[in-house]
Order: sequence, then structure tokens, then C-alpha cells
Amino acid sequence: MTLGGGFLALRFRAYRGLVLAFCAGALIAGALIDVIPEALQLLGSTQSRFDYHHLLIVCSRGFLFFYLFEHAAHHSGEQDHPSHYNHTCQAGAWGAAGIGVHSFFDGVAIGGAFQAGNEVGWVVALAVIVHKFADGVSTVGVMLGTQHSTSTTTAMLSVTALAPIAGAITQSAFVVPIPVLALSLGWFAGVFLYLGASSLLPAAHEAGHSRWLPLATLAGVVFIYVAQLLTE
Repeated sequence: MTLGGGFLALRFRAYRGLVLAFCAGALIAGALIDVIPEALQLLGSTQSRFDYHHLLIVCSRGFLFFYLFEHAAHHSGEQDHPSHYNHTCQAGAWGAAGIGVHSFFDGVAIGGAFQAGNEVGWVVALAVIVHKFADGVSTVGVMLGTQHSTSTTTAMLSVTALAPIAGAITQSAFVVPIPVLALSLGWFAGVFLYLGASSLLPAAHEAGHSRWLPLATLAGVVFIYVAQLLTE
């Protein structure tokens, strides 16, 4: 599913502006509708000293980290354009890696669910599979939106596709503390919000001036929302 979503985004890269706008909507909605609620649910399932305040603080730090990263790149790029280009690519790679980490934790969730029982395992697995299409689209959108080549984008897409399998295998050998898992997801949610709003949307408007860009962004949000409804 991840590869299918990513290759579909690559196939229609001629409509780059619309693809990036759709990815921006999917990435922002994924952070707000999927990742943050999932992290809150994980925190609520433990007796950890961390609560939603800590999660939101970590989320805001993820957002601000990438803002400062981009700000530093902008100032270095005023005198050295290649340096700015490299920083932009690095930011995109980190964002795509964040999607991969989220996918890895999805695999951890699947492994844990199957340990609780086959029925629970299949329910969680199907829920994750529905979201993997959006992860593939978002990975390609982040990479293309930050000036990566097709080959590099495809390589990162493959990593994201394999991440759930690696997560499921790792879960069977190691136990990831749930609070650490939840806070990590919160941090990457902040990263996704920044990349969607500050990188993908501007890149979409630079790539094209179609009047359909807002609708494409809305379509990305609706896609995540419907996928979330199907998994409840």
C-alpha cells in the first residue's frame, strides 16, 4: 500500500502542484487526526508521569526545531545558495524519515496486537494498511517538495514501505517503552505540521497556479479523515 501510494504520486508528478497540495493536506491532517490522537491514546494506556501537556510540548518543539533549522538555512543561503539547497534537502530527508519512523511504530503496534490475540492483531493490521497509502503519498510529496531526485525519493519510499515489517520484527525481540513511543510520535507530529504548512504548500503554489490547489489540499484532508473513519 505504501509503495502504491508513492508510485501513484510519482506517476502524476506532471501535476506537481496538485500532488504537493494533496500531500500537504494529507500530512497536516495525518498529524492532527491520526498521529497526535494515537500518541495521546498510548500515554493514556500507561501509568506514566507524562500527560498530554508533555506531549503537546514535544509536538511544539518538533515544529520549532524545523522552523529554526529552515531559518538557519535561509540565512546561510543568502550568501551561499548551494548551502541553502543542501539544508532544504536535509530538512526534507528528516521529514520523510519521520514518516518512516511512524511506519516503524505502526509495525510495532501490529506486533504487539498479535501478541494480544490474532483477532486484535488483524484489526490493527488492517487499520494500519489503510493508512499506508497516505504514508506513501506523503513521503513522495515531502521528498519532491524539498528538491530531491526521483531515485532518492524512490529509495526513501522503499524504506518507509519496509519500516512496518522491521517494526513488527523488532517488537518480537525488544520492548519499546510506551511513553517513549508516544513522545516520539508527538515530536514527529510537530515536524509533519511544519513540513505540510511551510514546505509543501509553498512548493505547491510555486509549482503551479491552478485554482484547484485549495481543493487538492482539502482532498488530502478528506482522504485522511475517511481513512480514519474506516479504521474505527
